[in-house]
Amino acid sequence: MTRSFAAGLLISLSPLFATPALAASTIVPSGAPYPNTSAMGWDVSSAEQWYQQCVGVQDSAPPPQDLPPAKSGAALSRCVAPDLYYDALGANGGARADWETVRHCAFAQRDNGVLMMLYSNGLGVPKNPKLALKYACTLPSAQAEMSGRVEHLVTRMLDNTGGRFDLCDDITSGKMQGECTAVGERQDAKARDRDLAAIIKKWPPQHQTALRDVQKTMDSFAIWRAQAEVDSGGTLAASFAIDAKASEIALFIADLRGAEKGKAPGFSEAGSMQLDKRLDALYQKIMEQTPTGQGEGDTIYGTVNKDGVRSVQRAWLAYRDAWVGFGAQRYPAVKPWAWKAMLTERRIKQLAEFDQQQ
Repeated sequence: MTRSFAAGLLISLSPLFATPALAASTIVPSGAPYPNTSAMGWDVSSAEQWYQQCVGVQDSAPPPQDLPPAKSGAALSRCVAPDLYYDALGANGGARADWETVRHCAFAQRDNGVLMMLYSNGLGVPKNPKLALKYACTLPSAQAEMSGRVEHLVTRMLDNTGGRFDLCDDITSGKMQGECTAVGERQDAKARDRDLAAIIKKWPPQHQTALRDVQKTMDSFAIWRAQAEVDSGGTLAASFAIDAKASEIALFIADLRGAEKGKAPGFSEAGSMQLDKRLDALYQKIMEQTPTGQGEGDTIYGTVNKDGVRSVQRAWLAYRDAWVGFGAQRYPAVKPWAWKAMLTERRIKQLAEFDQQQ
């Protein structure tokens, strides 16, 4: 029971909402120009240094033995090379068989970003700086990103510098920042999953079931907050939204860890009631604010509007009540108002961001 519940719970903790896959920016379609200037938006001079460096490695090719077998099966048609790559890195650096799977997937999917990292870092293959540079030159990148990445790889080649090279080292666009943030969050989520599994592995089934209900409401609140209380007007919006959701999940696990160690929130009943009043007053104040006119509807902060805050607040109330009920079952020595006050204090800090009179 414990193992099967933990598996189901960990799956639901990890996914990100509507997060662009890194593979979208690393898969190179057949027929793309070389060097790949398709994302640069204007004419590029072939006299530029990075362009000439790309031309200099254009004829580099992978050894035939590195390619996947002719009959690779259906698995490679569905694989996601960046996920396999970063999972292998997280597994103590990956075994040779892991890197072969990553490489075969990257070739099958034309994921040149992953191939660039494999050959630059020598993961499962001998280092091949020129081939890594060629793959870098095929990626659809902004010009500043392309020139920076080429310079980075050339410096590694000339100086034989160590350290692991990563696709996200030289990003310059908000879009790529969001995708790279998603990569990091996926690995962080795996670590949180392991933490949660360790916490609940000896719990009785009824407590695990109760936690499942809390987790569902927490996940709903975290997603609502990331979607509706993060300004989506800037190029870094996707990155900020991912961080907002991840922070709620991390707090959830930290609260459980602390509670298991006997660290109960230190609030009195009177203090909890006072926090309730503060939250109600702040919420009403926000709902009565004059719209800023910067977005659609009753916007109060960038693209954040009152309807969005209302939806987040409803999700938060469900999470708060579920946590209080769970706390009464799992930690009966802790007064219900203590859990309520802990979450209310945090919610006040979140809503204070939208108080125009601060």
